[in-house]
Amino acid sequence: MSRFIYKTLTSEHAEAWRELRLEGARDFPLGFLTTFDETEATSLDRCREILSHHGMRGVFAGEELVGFCGYRPQQLERIRHRGEIGPFFVTRSQQGSGAAKTMMAGVIAEAKGNGLAQLELFVDTENLRARAFYERQGFEHVGTFSDNLRIDGKPRNSAFMTLRL
Repeated sequence: MSRFIYKTLTSEHAEAWRELRLEGARDFPLGFLTTFDETEATSLDRCREILSHHGMRGVFAGEELVGFCGYRPQQLERIRHRGEIGPFFVTRSQQGSGAAKTMMAGVIAEAKGNGLAQLELFVDTENLRARAFYERQGFEHVGTFSDNLRIDGKPRNSAFMTLRL
């Protein structure tokens, strides 16, 4: 039995979620679209509002939020079989502990339960640890999005990865 719990984040998790976002944006900039400054400027009220839309999942060690993942099933009829995940982050102290695997298993189970056929994500091509994790979970690299974002004015490429459910 896992020592971690997977569940949907709500506005009551806003403070802990904001702290994890700050850690991630500061320590793992290749894993986030937002900069540390943009993340820091996001108010607690705005975090509550974002979480009220129920698009963020979390992994908990007891009562402590130790990771989060965006989960967005597509709504339009022709793409309703697909879902997008990301950002995906686990606090440094819990990396390698099984928390990320528990969270990914939760997202996959939820997506299957929602009748999705495919999960999709983007990850920086040089974020080798994250790419290796996704590959171990069954995701395949299907393409590269060149100049997907820019960090300090320098173009970054993203791998587009999919998991057939």
